Formats: sequence, C-alpha cells, structure tokens
Amino acid sequence: MNFFIDKKNFKKNNYFILLPYNKEVVPVKFKLKVNFDDILFVDRQKELILSNTKNFIQNESSNNVLLWGASGMGKSTLVRSVVKKTNLELREKSKINLIEIPNHSLELLTEIIYFLSKIDEKFIIFIDDVLIKNNNPYFNTLKSFVEGSLLSNSQNIRFYVTSNLRHISDNQDFLKNENELLKKEMKSNLISLSDRFALWIGFYDNNKEKYIKTVKYYLKIFKKNENKNLIKEAMQWSISKGSYSGRTALQFVSNYSDENK
Repeated sequence: MNFFIDKKNFKKNNYFILLPYNKEVVPVKFKLKVNFDDILFVDRQKELILSNTKNFIQNESSNNVLLWGASGMGKSTLVRSVVKKTNLELREKSKINLIEIPNHSLELLTEIIYFLSKIDEKFIIFIDDVLIKNNNPYFNTLKSFVEGSLLSNSQNIRFYVTSNLRHISDNQDFLKNENELLKKEMKSNLISLSDRFALWIGFYDNNKEKYIKTVKYYLKIFKKNENKNLIKEAMQWSISKGSYSGRTALQFVSNYSDENK
C-alpha cells in the first residue's frame, strides 16, 4: 500500500494528521479550546516559539523545537495554537501547515519527509509526548530526521516535539525500573535525541496562586460567573487531579456548572 497525501488539501487546510493504518495524511477540522494569547504564565515560552515559527515562515533562521517539562502546562496547545496565530498575522506572506504524527507511527517518517520536501509549502511535523524506549525500532529514525539524515536539512520542514520528562536527559523515575545496562542505553538515547534540538523550551508547574488566577481568567473567557464557593471548589478539583496546571484549571472551568451563574 502506497503512502498518500492529497496536495490540494494544503491550499485550504492548516491542520493534518497521519492515519498510520491507511498510510494517509488527512486534513482535520478542529477548534482550539484555548487560543495562543490565552495560555497563561508561560510568556517566555510563548515568545520563543512564536519568534521561531515566524522566522520559519519568513525564511529566516529557525530551529527544530523540543518542548519539555511539566504536564498540562500548555506544550501541545502552544504548538497547535502558534500555527493559527502565525498564519493569521502573516497571511499575506505565506502559511504553515501542521502535520501531527502519532508517536507510535514513526516508521512512516521517511516517506512523509521525502514527500513533503518536494512540495512548495512549509510544514511543522508535530510529535506529541514522544516515546523514548530502547525497544522502539524507529527511535533512531526520529533522531536522524531531526539532525543527521540527508533529508534533515529540508528547508520547508521543522520538527516540534513534546515530552513530559522534566529533563529529557536525566529522569530517574523514568529509569528506575530498568537494569543498569538498559539505564545507560536509555540515558544515552535521551541525551542523543535532546542534543539534536537547537531550541529547548522548558515548562514548569504552577503554584496555587497562578492556578486560581487561571481559573478566574478562563471563567471570563467562557462567560461563567464566579460564586462564593469558587476557590473552594477549584481547590477540591485540583486536589483530585493532583495538579495546579493550566489543563486542570481549564477542565475545572469546563465542568463548572451553569447553575453557578
């Protein structure tokens, strides 16, 4: 079965996903839950990814990006939303297409990159929560395409990859259940992948104060009123989730009853 992408879709769509079993890249229609400007307490991270993405679309110096760190703090949302923001701001000059590749489908990278490198469009290859395992036969494929392959210098393609590892090259919890030989191999793999990304963007946990501010901000966005029990309910929600993250705040607000208006 041959790999398939319909080039005509790139003219009228910006978001795509790989269907690995069909070996096909298809357009996706979806609405962002939160826009780029509404992701809070990651100002420096937003500045870095926006600048890099604008440089890419304007044929200036740009890099492959590794977004790493605390879960639920906006890594994936930033990648998806920066495409929309950049395309809106620079619509008269050019545009970027995002292609999401499931992290268990890296075996198709060669065909995808080869095909895209011949198209007069710009592409972000997005791999969310990358799997880094010694028994993953396609781990080296990803490494080589970020840097090292004949195709890794494709001027119309950049990789934006996320990982929840707090430091992708030194995470003891990730390694603790492996024997010493496998630990060394895993750490070597982690380091060799992370070192191939010129731009690292780190994300860190919110504290209670930032969490409550985020909850109140999202209440305004979703036009929900604050009642006297808001903070108590928001804190109970965060305890049940074990997190003060932006994702936790958004989930709380999404579930906040209209009866509280």
